[in-house]
Amino acid sequence: MLNRLPTPTQCPALSQMLDNIGNPSPKALAKALGVCISDMQTWIETDCAPRPVLLALFWLTVWAQSSVDAESINISRLHVSIAVSLRTELAGIKHELARILTHGNFGAATRTGLADGSPEFKNVSITMSIALQRH
Repeated sequence: MLNRLPTPTQCPALSQMLDNIGNPSPKALAKALGVCISDMQTWIETDCAPRPVLLALFWLTVWAQSSVDAESINISRLHVSIAVSLRTELAGIKHELARILTHGNFGAATRTGLADGSPEFKNVSITMSIALQRH
């Protein structure tokens, strides 16, 4: 989780971040960050602030928003890939179950198995889907 924090070299300068968020007044910044106005004015004049202040301001900038956007896109692509993989695996399991049920002899003298489109097969398919969703 901590690897998501920007390193000191990845974090833009204080002046760049303030410019990016619309150059709020030292008073507004001090109030938002819970520091005194004189400290905020000193940091602005020297373009140097404590790391916690830089990190707080960083997450308000477009750089942080881009980072969050990229991460959410990557995570969504990962989940789509997992869903596709599971869907393919489920189709194979359904096919194998149909083959086993069609060719298996389970003690029913009048029945040879379940056909792919039969209501019984659909019930088995629904039951399997529900069971897989729970895991």
